[in-house]
Amino acid sequence: MLCTLSAAISLLSTTPRVFDSVFAPSAIRTLVAAGCDRSHSFTTVLDREVSRSGRTVLERALTAVLDELGDESRYVEYWWRGGHRRMDSHRDVDEALCRSRSHAGTAVGVQRCPQNGHVLYLELAEELRGPTCVWEEAPPDEAWLSEAAAAEADARAGPPRELTALHVVPARPGRLLRFRGDQLHAVPAPAGEWLGEAEETATRRAADTADAPPPGLTEAEFLRWMSRQQEAKAE
Repeated sequence: MLCTLSAAISLLSTTPRVFDSVFAPSAIRTLVAAGCDRSHSFTTVLDREVSRSGRTVLERALTAVLDELGDESRYVEYWWRGGHRRMDSHRDVDEALCRSRSHAGTAVGVQRCPQNGHVLYLELAEELRGPTCVWEEAPPDEAWLSEAAAAEADARAGPPRELTALHVVPARPGRLLRFRGDQLHAVPAPAGEWLGEAEETATRRAADTADAPPPGLTEAEFLRWMSRQQEAKAE
């Protein structure tokens, strides 16, 4: 089980950070019980100026993590997921804004991303690694910066740009993943989905982090694979 949160913007480092053993096993059990009581994955927003330490045991845990990281963001959006399932590559954005406002003369919604995104892993099956994959991209070009400024959009967001690195972070109980809020990320399911492998093999060989595509693929091969996947979805 995992809990994800977005703290909401700056051009911070694009290298994700990973922290292990952020909660004791007893605390993890308490958080899992509280999360299971939610029973579904709805989104909640916490205003830390209204309730600095949170209103529930989950929020107290999340605010404690942010305080430890020195993150003073006022708003925290979080949700709970109780199972391992595929999530295609995406950016976290303000979905209400994206639906309500568009770039001039287009149907493209205005995107605004959080400052940081987080995944807190709490409980998982013994052999499951359920990695979260986070990409680095080339900087936005001048044309996009101008368009984003005109639409009051987040210059870090927009269409995917050239991919320059991939970080693979396996799920482990008590692990926290923190990445810049505009970064593309995904969850393959099973873990070896992109390699055409059975999950049992992929989970055993997953590395803590990787700055290159999955084993067996060169950077160019992986980018071509991503392009074919996008084309197949568009058909």
